Amino acid sequence: MINFELLSEKNFNAHSLDFYERKQEVKRVYRKKESGYTLVDMPYIEDWSLDKKRQVAADISSDEYISFLALDDGKVIGFVGLLKRLNNEYMLLDLMHVSQMYRGKGIGRKLFSLAKQEAKKAGAKALYISSCSSEETIAFYKAMGAELTDDPIKEIADEEPYDLQMICNVE
Repeated sequence: MINFELLSEKNFNAHSLDFYERKQEVKRVYRKKESGYTLVDMPYIEDWSLDKKRQVAADISSDEYISFLALDDGKVIGFVGLLKRLNNEYMLLDLMHVSQMYRGKGIGRKLFSLAKQEAKKAGAKALYISSCSSEETIAFYKAMGAELTDDPIKEIADEEPYDLQMICNVE
């Protein structure tokens, strides 16, 4: 049975993502053109090394984050990490992933819903998402109600120039 829980010392530690399956096979990505964004072929495989998994584990369990986990028999199969400090009216959705074997089962939808609830509770008007530009990732966020923003947070957009900057109202 899959459980959704706020990350705590009881359900998460520095090695909780060691066997997490981050792998994503990307075929097409969005790229900005003069007339807006268009899909282009750009196949690659996104995956994380053990060091990257441990860095993400340290990040989402730090005091700077509010994180929720999807757990299957105590094993992390998905997570969302929100930065606690609001950026103007936005709460930043910094990391969100569902393990490869569990995608397409509503887990991401539930994690995103928890993120929206948390943002609303914190007084944010919207979630801010600097999203990977893969076709599947953008389709997911659009299905959740997110839209491209006309007013990106400059330092975030500059740091990840190929990401799409999106917002999702939490009302």
